Amino acid sequence: MRITSYTYPWDLAYMGVETALQRMADDGIDGVDLAATYHPIDSLSPRAGVRMFSDARGAVYFPARAERYGRIRPHLHSKELCAVWPEAAAHAEKAGLALNAWTITLFQPWIRDAHIDCARRLPSGDPSGSGVCAANEDVREYIAALCDDVVDQFGIDIVRLEGVIAHMFDLDWLRPRALVTLSPLARTLLNVCFCDTCTANARTAGLDPERLRSLVNEAINAEIADGPSDRSAERTAGLAADPELRAYVTRYVQSSIDLTRIVRDRLGGRARISGNAATPYGALLGSEAEDGLLAQFVDVADQIAMHPANPHGNRRVTEINARAPAPRELSMLFARVQVNSASTHGQGNAEEQMASDLDEAATRGADEITLYNYALLRDGDVADFVGAVRKAFPAG
Repeated sequence: MRITSYTYPWDLAYMGVETALQRMADDGIDGVDLAATYHPIDSLSPRAGVRMFSDARGAVYFPARAERYGRIRPHLHSKELCAVWPEAAAHAEKAGLALNAWTITLFQPWIRDAHIDCARRLPSGDPSGSGVCAANEDVREYIAALCDDVVDQFGIDIVRLEGVIAHMFDLDWLRPRALVTLSPLARTLLNVCFCDTCTANARTAGLDPERLRSLVNEAINAEIADGPSDRSAERTAGLAADPELRAYVTRYVQSSIDLTRIVRDRLGGRARISGNAATPYGALLGSEAEDGLLAQFVDVADQIAMHPANPHGNRRVTEINARAPAPRELSMLFARVQVNSASTHGQGNAEEQMASDLDEAATRGADEITLYNYALLRDGDVADFVGAVRKAFPAG
């Protein structure tokens, strides 16, 4: 069993790049998933003395070469942190660690700030405060160029594409102000994009985006007006019966698949692509159509990333993968595991939860276990996690 660990460049910088990577190798880690880009964050690391890092709008964390990009140019963090990448590439090889590029894609508020036309737009027409649209050609060119740049410079094994499927509309609200309860249907509909690119593409396909926008907004407003109600199921069924709305939502999901394919084609086999296979629109599309989209996500990637907290989704994806002509490698992400505290997605004994999660990984046939996040845990937590994985997968 291969074990890798997500890692932030700012943590390697203060811990000492060579020291930290050698410690990872000594702990039994096989590869470092180093953030090439990141979204807004406040992170607390207990390593080498407690340290806090903050980034308000996200940034690029490797020395991207501006001349290789189009309209969207990388917003680089400091020279000091970007310098971590070349140093990490040199020391990872010496330590025997594979180097992977952990790459945030659509959740990049700095792009939205600089290029508001690239923002996802809610059905109301309001731009997202933090996300850009996978259908936008400038966004696609930027992400493909960025992945090509980091692979070209550092000889990456895996490019981990995080967030090609648009995050929920209210993720990372800076100062949230919502005093009404939004039903699952309302939240799903608020996540459908009506930006200029999506609506123009819909018109080209013979759809009527303005009718659909009105339909969606009417449903959102009705859900809010009704509050918790049995009418959601009836309303969902009515929307799912509209073939144009299903086609519009399908095209929106397809834009994420297309973005992944564009990156894959730009890399031309020089690095593998890892991504999620998921769609939050099953209630509108139906299971058969959703499975078809999941199969496309599987086909376009080299590795499929899963999470133990989603056993139903994992089962569907692994069944689809098993039927594929060339089944993909499977990776399971373990988030914020600390063996002496409660799990982040369950209560009670964390060691028991870890054992259950590792059993889920084994059941799904995972080829790789990925730990989030090396420097956010204590030294002993990482060693204990690696030991638990080796115990669960003694032959790996």
